[in-house]
Amino acid sequence: MNYQNKKATIFWYDLETFGLDSHYDRIAQFAGQRTDLELNPIGEPVVYYCRLSYDYLPDPLSCLITGITPQEVNRKGMCESDLILRINDEFSVPNTTVAGFNNIRFDDEFIRNALYRNFLDPYKREWENNCSRWDIIDLVRAAYDLRPEGIAWPPRKAENGNPTFKLTSLTEANTIEQEGAHDALVDVMATISMARLIKEKQPRLYAYYYGLRKKAKVKEVVTTPFGEPVLYTASFFSTKEGCSRLIVPLTPLPDNGNSILCFDLSKDVAPLFQATSENIMQVDGIFTLAVNKCPFVSKMSVLTDKLAVKLGIDKELAMFRYNQICSQPRLLLLGREYKETFEPVKDADFLLYDGFFPDSDHKRFELIRKAEPKDKLSLNLAFDDPRSSQLLFRHVCRNWVEVLDEPTMKKWRSFCANRILNPPGNIKVNWEFYRRKVDEKLASNETKAEEKLVLAKLKEYGSELEKVIFG
Repeated sequence: MNYQNKKATIFWYDLETFGLDSHYDRIAQFAGQRTDLELNPIGEPVVYYCRLSYDYLPDPLSCLITGITPQEVNRKGMCESDLILRINDEFSVPNTTVAGFNNIRFDDEFIRNALYRNFLDPYKREWENNCSRWDIIDLVRAAYDLRPEGIAWPPRKAENGNPTFKLTSLTEANTIEQEGAHDALVDVMATISMARLIKEKQPRLYAYYYGLRKKAKVKEVVTTPFGEPVLYTASFFSTKEGCSRLIVPLTPLPDNGNSILCFDLSKDVAPLFQATSENIMQVDGIFTLAVNKCPFVSKMSVLTDKLAVKLGIDKELAMFRYNQICSQPRLLLLGREYKETFEPVKDADFLLYDGFFPDSDHKRFELIRKAEPKDKLSLNLAFDDPRSSQLLFRHVCRNWVEVLDEPTMKKWRSFCANRILNPPGNIKVNWEFYRRKVDEKLASNETKAEEKLVLAKLKEYGSELEKVIFG
């Protein structure tokens, strides 16, 4: 289908969550607002809440930050399956760019995992129908480093003197209303306002970065092998001077077409030249750049001598190191021989990135989505991927516990008890931690009155959950 004549829009969104682990923790609140490319609102904003299932305990500390309790989401919300269907429908409107503030590294991961848990494609909405995703947090960093004029910048961090890019600090410095921070809709509106400010004050910078949401544009700047030095703006480069460094793209990684092995030219090259394929990722200065995560990359011509001084970049030394690296073709072999190894948590909820599902299972997923909740577990589907059957049981029990027969309910309660007593991986919020943390905070004189109201709700929720699971 040709979408050239479809109206291009941006859907701005934000999540509040019950924890920080996107594989395990759950979405509490979703909010979004669609705009045109000039950032004028289209339609009304949407706000959704997601009910909790019996196999999950929220992190009390997250609840204290957001003020959202299990009772609130269970009263206002829908099951996760219905929530993610609505979100996916919004994100998949042709010619939609989905954007936010630090969404690619945080919120998008929660979205991907919720899609995965509910038998929807985790990635399709990011590219199909000329859709894309974007994230303005690195636009803000680049504005600070490269084009700061017209924008008020908040005070530097007290602990290290680095610039601060918290959304609340930025809106306060620029007198943008954000009363009620950590409410998803408030944060969405603040994000749009910051984008509008940069677009007004630095339109060329804004337009340039909007183009970098497409991988092809990124690859025009970041070329391999041994591409020309690139000015890269990223959080892990943050110093008192800014967040940008000259880097050299070495080679794409063999197992991931979206990742490019790079080297920070502010670092000593001697350890790099001694590296092996087994230890190259431990070399100081080596990192991977993901072309599908909207990196803010600029050609070296952007780096004037004046800007280099401001950013603390020694251009002459960087170019000397670049030429040294180009004389070492063995580095390309090291990068191409490198195999990423990590030991995933052997639990279906944690295995989103453990490979794509086979086409045969995708066809079965369509049957699952079309079936009535009461019929989903009796479809007798012979899955080819072992994750699928585990996900199906959890999918039905988490979303439609009311349809379970007595034997299945007994099995589900057993699963929930084990999950809450012994969560998988490094998840710290188990039954003991939850009760202890809530009681400690309630007993503390340093806990604010409004926080104690949240904690009282959490204590009440724990008692109710105990009766359901262990009663």
